[in-house]
Amino acid sequence: MSVASLSDAGPKRFVLPAVALAVATCCTPAPSQSATADWVSLATAPRTSPVDGDGLHREWTGADGQPVSLTVLAPRVAGRPTITLRPADGDNAPAITAALAKLRASGGGTLRLAPGSYPISGGPPALPLDRLTDVLVDGTGAQLVFANWGDGILISNAARLAIRGLSVGYARPPVVAAQVRGGALAFAGPTPPPGAPVFQVTGTGPGGARMLLGRQGRALQADGALGGNALGGFAPGAPVRVKLSYYKGGAIRIFDPDDKPVSHDITLDGVTVRDSAGAGVVVDLMGRGLAVIGSQFGTDGGAGIAYDALHVTAATGDILVEHNQFAGSGDDAINLASPIFDAQMGPGGRTALIGGNTAHIYPGARLALFDAGLQLVGTAQIAGRSPRDGQGRMPTEFTAPVSTSGVVRYARNMDLLGQRYAVVDNQVADCVCHGVLAQNPDGLIRDNSFSGLRYNAIRLLTSAMWKEGAGALNVVVADNRVQGTGADERGGMVWAAITVFGELAGNGAGGQAPIAPTPLNARLLIRDNQIAEVGQGCISVSSATDVTLDGNRCTGFDRRAARTPMLMERASMAAWLARLPAKSAYLARGDGVWIDPTTTSAVTRDGAAGG
Repeated sequence: MSVASLSDAGPKRFVLPAVALAVATCCTPAPSQSATADWVSLATAPRTSPVDGDGLHREWTGADGQPVSLTVLAPRVAGRPTITLRPADGDNAPAITAALAKLRASGGGTLRLAPGSYPISGGPPALPLDRLTDVLVDGTGAQLVFANWGDGILISNAARLAIRGLSVGYARPPVVAAQVRGGALAFAGPTPPPGAPVFQVTGTGPGGARMLLGRQGRALQADGALGGNALGGFAPGAPVRVKLSYYKGGAIRIFDPDDKPVSHDITLDGVTVRDSAGAGVVVDLMGRGLAVIGSQFGTDGGAGIAYDALHVTAATGDILVEHNQFAGSGDDAINLASPIFDAQMGPGGRTALIGGNTAHIYPGARLALFDAGLQLVGTAQIAGRSPRDGQGRMPTEFTAPVSTSGVVRYARNMDLLGQRYAVVDNQVADCVCHGVLAQNPDGLIRDNSFSGLRYNAIRLLTSAMWKEGAGALNVVVADNRVQGTGADERGGMVWAAITVFGELAGNGAGGQAPIAPTPLNARLLIRDNQIAEVGQGCISVSSATDVTLDGNRCTGFDRRAARTPMLMERASMAAWLARLPAKSAYLARGDGVWIDPTTTSAVTRDGAAGG
């Protein structure tokens, strides 16, 4: 299927056949599901995009058998001016900014950047794209080169904005290739200066060693050493990637100020993100309508994206990630998340303290309220809020007193659930990453390929510890291909190439965040995926209800060299196996599939109930 162009007004649709989910119980006793069912009903509506018009349209059948659709509108540039710029010596930002100001004043139009290299000297942000409506930036053949690490392009308060064909990256690579020789780093290209902080050293490939050096990093010595025997865990001659930055913005960042989602219908078409000292594309706050299509994240060679390639922190929904190539990222390739806020109710239920860095709330927003186990206990609508206090908390007033069925610990903004998303026909390879994290309602993950990942390929989840996700609710995972991926190292979990789980805050077994004992994910269809030669299991399901597994093929699993089998991640394998029906443990059955007997219910596998 070809990449739909921005001018393609006709609908492009994926349709998966409806599947009736049998209501069957994997294991007894089944967890209570009343709060889960209420939240699923709230979070998965509406399932169709609220807009229509020229642009990109996708439709599929959800795991519940009902249609789901998304739309990202194209800029309306016909009849509006076109401005052409050519690269110049020195800083090109003033000329680009002036051209965009003219298009802003005219109500839209096209900025055409002629092929060539465009140095950008200022920032961060290097190039703000603010208050633009119906604008197309056509940068086919053009390369922006940012002098300073941090946000490159910063998009805010924008509507129907498209960037086509543009390549973005930095003058100084934030990730460089090296080899470990004689206890020191021998760099493949120019050597970073002595004293430069190193934040991470990671062996290439799924089985390579990894060394994390914290927020402050460790100073690089003149001979390439990091002090002491810091590199002793790496084999002599081992190829490594050396990370020289710590979470510095995004090469392209979308962020609306004032805590309210404003930007909508943003399209990145055929864009290349060469490298970044933070994320490749990061969406910290926007409304509905994001398309990333036909784009390249990372390039061949040692340089790359230091952290996530594509990370959505907070957006309303209608998200399309299609026909892209992801390579060499230092963290997750695709993370589609949504925020969880800390919440503390005031006396009488009329006020609350809402906190957290991603606590985006505003008058009129509707909140869903949860207890410490992420079980829904009530809803509220915001009448007003005060500025943040010294601890980042916002005193908040509701339109009416709120009665809850439990103690409130968290809140989610119902405008920021990231609903309706499709991740289709992407290639993810050779990265220090998970492939896709899907944490939101009404999703499709289909026909993607994953190879050479350090960790597992697909995670369906929500996490109170990370304060991310609304839960994987009504999500289809179908026809994906996973080959030669690595292993997750965190204890207390049964990991697999496709893993479904929910995570609470606090310390569980081994000091890790505990797995949710009740379902936080629901209405999942995992079908016809091909999984081979992977480091752990093929499919693992925990903290979920209404799950169908059908037609998945699993060969060559649990191939971690010199490691214990997947179930050894449990504190006591013997004690755990003693609690299971024999067919529930993948070691016993030998097929790479695990269904947690204590945290799941209504699981159907190849037409039969249970594991």
